[in-house]
Formats: sequence, structure tokens, C-alpha cells
Amino acid sequence: MAVEDVEYTAKEVAAHNTATDAWMIIHGQVYDVTSYIGDHPGGADVLLDAAGKDASVEFDNAGHSDDASEIMATYRIGKLQGSNAKKATSTVRLSVGVKARKPDTTKSSLNIVMGFGVATAAILGTAGLYHMVNQRVSLTNLLNGLILRRNQRLGFLEGFLIASTAFCIAGTLLSRSLLSVIHLHPTFLNHPPHIKLPKRIKADILSQSGWLHPTTFQSLPLVKKDLVAPNTYHLGFELPTPKSVLGLPIGQHVAITANVDGRAVTRSYTPISNNADCGMLDLIVKCYPDGKLTGGYLATLSIGDEVQFRGPKGAMRYKHGYCKRIGMLAGGSGITPMYQLIRAICEDERDTTQVSLIYANRTEADILLRSELEAFSRKYPNNFKLYYILDSPTPDWQGGKGYVTKQILAEHFPAPDADSRAMICGPPGMVNAAKKALVELGFDKPGTMSKMSDQVFCF
Repeated sequence: MAVEDVEYTAKEVAAHNTATDAWMIIHGQVYDVTSYIGDHPGGADVLLDAAGKDASVEFDNAGHSDDASEIMATYRIGKLQGSNAKKATSTVRLSVGVKARKPDTTKSSLNIVMGFGVATAAILGTAGLYHMVNQRVSLTNLLNGLILRRNQRLGFLEGFLIASTAFCIAGTLLSRSLLSVIHLHPTFLNHPPHIKLPKRIKADILSQSGWLHPTTFQSLPLVKKDLVAPNTYHLGFELPTPKSVLGLPIGQHVAITANVDGRAVTRSYTPISNNADCGMLDLIVKCYPDGKLTGGYLATLSIGDEVQFRGPKGAMRYKHGYCKRIGMLAGGSGITPMYQLIRAICEDERDTTQVSLIYANRTEADILLRSELEAFSRKYPNNFKLYYILDSPTPDWQGGKGYVTKQILAEHFPAPDADSRAMICGPPGMVNAAKKALVELGFDKPGTMSKMSDQVFCF
């Protein structure tokens, strides 16, 4: 019997709810995710919490269901009995209509005035020519007369024609000048393409759409590859033009797909670049030797190789006013989504959000984006406070030592209230311990799949 024909009851699925035997229901389809638990980028606990259950809502709220749909396809074992739901498909794109531009009544009025002036001059000039014809004055005679009388006082007819022409030219120039003065106010329709946008509206630029496509993978060439920490690379990819915008809302990520050992592998990563970095997509990626996409693909890339991207994806879309205080805990390469938010907050002069970051690593050499983080800490002390903690520090290390404890979280995180949020990104063990400690400190218990409304958000 084909997989498509196999049906399971909800009770049968519910019996498979352990780390060694984990099934779940998503949109009427049944999946055995036991072998995927260790590879899940959101941590094993996310799948374990959903084991034996219908996880359709949590699956959609995660914000990266396209990637998950592709990965999960190989783990599908059948469908839920009595369900007619089809397998989850890619997101449907809605076409947003553009309102027609309203007529500019001021501009129209000035155009009427200008047109009236031109028409008046034309009528007066025509009347003058008609007068010449009636008097049987040839053009030759007229020109000869003008030459002979160049040092004499002009006659009525010549003066009339010159005045009419001058009136026409002056009226046109005046009307255009008035139009240019009145329409100095900026709109997205009349900004020159090279205008330097002021810092106060930079946050609006960060949410604009751009090169990324939510359902179609597109290729970019690798133009930069630097080893910035043990097994960790800064990968720079070139967008189609120097002015191209990535189109990544703050807090979201991109998907990368590649064929590794004859199998399609897709993973999500948060760029450290944003829409303000025209022409580039930059990633910080830790490449594990046994990682299917990192060790088996990204670590082996050479300059000029093309990589396929899709996005944006994710449940977080940070905007000014999200909250007043954020406590962040990052471990290793989990700093990338935090850095994206920290940069957006610090570089927006309107954003007064206070951020406190605990950044945990094994050694000092493992600290990523150190110079950038410390620069933000020095330049924006009211926005950003930074605390390092190392598992294996050197004797002269002046920062935190050991593991992140509930006491350290209490010292550096804001108090749990309606204006505060906690964010976590890092290894599953650290994430699980931090979630438990935050709940003990009074934060709301985080859901299986994080939503922006959660008091504790896990990337």
C-alpha cells in the first residue's frame, strides 16, 4: 500500500510521543520525525513538545513553513483518518493593488494659467499678422523696414509682435518656476533616485521588499569568504546590482538549499546585512564537520560559486515600538538574529528600546561580531548593554565565567512585565535551560512555536 493510502487515527499518532518514537500531524498529514529531532534548527524540544499531537497551528506560526514542508516531505508516513486535507503547499502570494494617484489640483491650476498665457500670446500674434496681410505689407518689406529703421523708434506693429513674444516666453518660465517651488515637498513619486535619505526614516527602509522571493529560490555568487572564528565563516554574496535591496524585515531569515550527497538539504540562516546594505547579502555561519549543509556544502564553497536563497521567513518582524526593554541571550552563532535587531535599534534615532545582551561562548576566540557589538555598546550606551560569558576563559579574562544561570539572567535581563521581552538563540541545551530559568523568574512560559506576542521569543 502506498504511503498516500495509509491512514492513522489521532489515537494511534498520540501513542508515538517520545524522543525515540515521535510522530505528529500537520494539516491532516502524519509524519514520523524521530530521525529529524537532532537536526531540527529550532532545537529538539520543539519537536518533542509536539510529538503525538496535531501541530498544524504551531507549524504555521513558526513562520518558515515552506522550508519545513520541503524537509518534512521525506518524513511523511500517511494521513489522518477522516481528513481530506491536502499536503501543505507553499505560501500563496497576494497581489496588493496600487491606488491611482489623485490629481494635483494646484499643478493643474498653474498649467491652466500657463496655457492661458501661451494662448493669449498666440492670439495676439495672429492678430498682428492678420493686420499685416490686410495692409498688404509683405514680409520682405517688413524686414527691410526694420533694418532701415533699426536706429529709429519702433512702430506700433513691430512693438506689438515683440511684446507678444516676450509675454509668451516670460509666462512659460514663470509658470514652470512656480510649479517647481510648490512641488518641493517630498513624496515617493518625485524623489530623485540618488537622494540621501535622512536617518530618521531609515527604519522604514528596513521593512521594504527587495530581491528576495518568498517561494522561489534564486542564485547569488559568493564574492567573499573569511574565516572569522574556529570553523566559522563570513560569507558575502553579491546581489544583482550595487543598488539592489535584499528585502529582509528585521528579525527574519533566509533559506538556503543545496544538493548534498544526492539529497536536497534546506536550512535557514539570519543574515547580518539588511536593506541598508545595498548590493550585498552577508552571513556568519558556523560550519560543523558533520553538518549536512554547513560542513558538507557551505564550508567547501569557493569564490564565484552560486548559492540558492529564498525568503524572507520567520515569525519575528521587529518594528519600532515593539516593547521598551529586551533581554537577549545568545550562544555562539545564535548571535546573528540578535545582532540584526541590535543594529536596527541602535541605528534608528527614534528607537529608545533598551537592550541587554548576554553572549555566551566556549572561548574568547569564539566571540563573533565582537568589534561591531562593542562599538554599539560604546556609541549607544542608553540603547545597548553587553555582557560576555565564557565556558573556558583564560586566566586574565575579565568577563563572565562558566554557564548562564538564573542568577545571571536576573542580573542582566529586565524585570518581567508588560513592556519587557526576552529573546533566546543558541544551542538547544542552553535554550532549554534558559527558558526554564526565565519562567522561574516570572516570565510567561514560551510556546512550542514562538510568536511575536510571546514574552519569551526563541529564534
